[in-house]
Amino acid sequence: MIRKQILAAKAVLAILCASLVLTTGCGGAHAANKQETDGGEVSGNAQIETDTTSETDKETAASADDSQSAEETGAAAEVPPLEETVTDEYIQKTVHVCRENIPDGSAQADRKETSDDTAQIRFYKETPNVPYMGIREYFDLMLGGGLDVQDHDGRMYTLINAAGAEARVDDGRNTIEADNMPAFVNYYEAAKNGAASSFKDSAAPYLKLREAVYEGEPQAVSFNLGKLGIEIHGDKDDVWFPVSILSSWLSDIAQNRVMCNGNALYVCRSKSPYEIDNGYYSTEYMDSILNGGERAKDLTTYSYGELGFIFQYMYGYPGRTQLDPELLRNEGFDAALAAFGDTGRELRMDLTSRDFREFWFGMYRLSEKPLEDGHNNTTLSIGIVDAEQEKYQAFREYTWSKFDNFGISDFVKKISSANQGIFSVRPEDYMDSGYYSHGDTAIILLRAFTVDENGWNAYYKGEGGIPDDTMGTAAKGLMRAAEDGEISNVVFDLSTNPGGYSDAVAGVLSLMTGRDHLRGYDELSKQFFDVYFDVDRNLDGEFNAEDEEVSYDFNYAVMTSGASFSCGNLFPFLVREDGGMVVGDRSGGGSCSVQKAALSEGFEISISGSKFKLTDGEGSDLEQGVTPDVQLEIETRKEANEFTGEEMETLDYSAFGDLDGVCEKVSEWFTQSK
Repeated sequence: MIRKQILAAKAVLAILCASLVLTTGCGGAHAANKQETDGGEVSGNAQIETDTTSETDKETAASADDSQSAEETGAAAEVPPLEETVTDEYIQKTVHVCRENIPDGSAQADRKETSDDTAQIRFYKETPNVPYMGIREYFDLMLGGGLDVQDHDGRMYTLINAAGAEARVDDGRNTIEADNMPAFVNYYEAAKNGAASSFKDSAAPYLKLREAVYEGEPQAVSFNLGKLGIEIHGDKDDVWFPVSILSSWLSDIAQNRVMCNGNALYVCRSKSPYEIDNGYYSTEYMDSILNGGERAKDLTTYSYGELGFIFQYMYGYPGRTQLDPELLRNEGFDAALAAFGDTGRELRMDLTSRDFREFWFGMYRLSEKPLEDGHNNTTLSIGIVDAEQEKYQAFREYTWSKFDNFGISDFVKKISSANQGIFSVRPEDYMDSGYYSHGDTAIILLRAFTVDENGWNAYYKGEGGIPDDTMGTAAKGLMRAAEDGEISNVVFDLSTNPGGYSDAVAGVLSLMTGRDHLRGYDELSKQFFDVYFDVDRNLDGEFNAEDEEVSYDFNYAVMTSGASFSCGNLFPFLVREDGGMVVGDRSGGGSCSVQKAALSEGFEISISGSKFKLTDGEGSDLEQGVTPDVQLEIETRKEANEFTGEEMETLDYSAFGDLDGVCEKVSEWFTQSK
């Protein structure tokens, strides 16, 4: 059984980080969290990541292969498909497409789909539990359609998108090549039409994409799926890939993606498949593996190959992971694990185990140590299985006990410590209002970079006030400071900000300084690019010249700490670039956008993505964090652990709670700098 004092101690971290949970595109540090929710739900890898509140699991289709029975593979009993075709090579099924609801008034509201939407999925004889989908239909579903599939000789295919960009597929060697991968994926067109995409990572209605400008020639990109044991199947009409490969390859930082449980396709953005339809997990296979059954043999092999695809090609290489980045990039995931000593070999055994408990714990260890960078995260949340079942209870106790033995990473400890220390010294009225002023300086608290799409749509229709998300909080705070008459300096407090939407960053920067762009880097094509936005600065629902008249003439500062992560790390770099200053402690790093990736077995994972690495104007790597212009003193003291009695060192963040002192330091800095 789990010791109560250990649970209580770790619950402190859970409470701290649960308060920061939000749905984001740009990212946010995860934090250690062992938490059971009502209804028997388990947060699997004992983490909460601000990009997502749950990670999902997926079911598979029943096997048609007589040599691999349902009992042997653990394959699920299927909901009858709408239509089914059986050939010597595969079973093809017509299945429903399930979408999350799109809020009325949003940019995509006129594209709502009905429950009558269907798609084709296949299960090939060699991999009877791995769902495949044609890339032409995937483009129709997710990327505006218009993909031309040219079959040259039954083996070589050219894929040409609606804008004329190409990719080449060799289904004999199982490879994909593109001379200009960003142009082939072409998120720009989707974002320009109002959809959330890699350039616009939310549906924020106060911000509109103007253009994206790439620099230089792209580097050609090649994916070798055959080396990973993943097969491509081409026919005269389409090229078929595992659904999970298409989703991971063609997903974006807005997290538009497709998941499959063998019975239906789930088109997701902000929600997980389980949040769209709780039947996503209602399969015999998932119930079986949670109750001690073995993972399907083909899914076990494919999942490991898909991890190789994700971490060799889709990963952003942020610079703080322990696996050798050059080995990972050039030789692949398996080679990088092999070179990681005993830990790497143990991880490989867990990740290729047919015991689900061992696999799950391997996924946790992978994101907590070798690939720990604040964005990589996998969580198992199952709320539908009877928690009183004997085998499922044994699974829970096993995973909890393994977590206790494994511990918490130094990175998570650092962020959690800063969060806890700063929260504990903050004045209650400041935490309630999010605004504080002293002398000629005001402080505006930005807890995270959030977007309240529904709130903004209601506000623009005259059905509510300015939302209390990041853009709304910043706008109201700046208006209040302007009305004060005495304020000349404004500090944005990001000292407990774990990140969020880059759209919110762009919106606030536009209010402050008129900045109209963010700069990024594509790890695949090796190109820098600038993304330009129009922002509704006067909040009247229109994008026009009147927005340029909105100006808040303040000196700007940002308060940071080790808990200022991802977009909470980007923002102070850009404020300083525009002439502002930074006060506090070195920020926590994090420069990659969060990307969702999937496994054929149904699990979603969050990673530091390759498609939009946020940089400053010079294209500098932001991973090491920003050094403050004015360092706030953080003292070290010793105290007894309230649960174990053990004497331990703790950090005293009292200077972050002395808001008068912060205001005075900022005021003095700007006075001296003039």
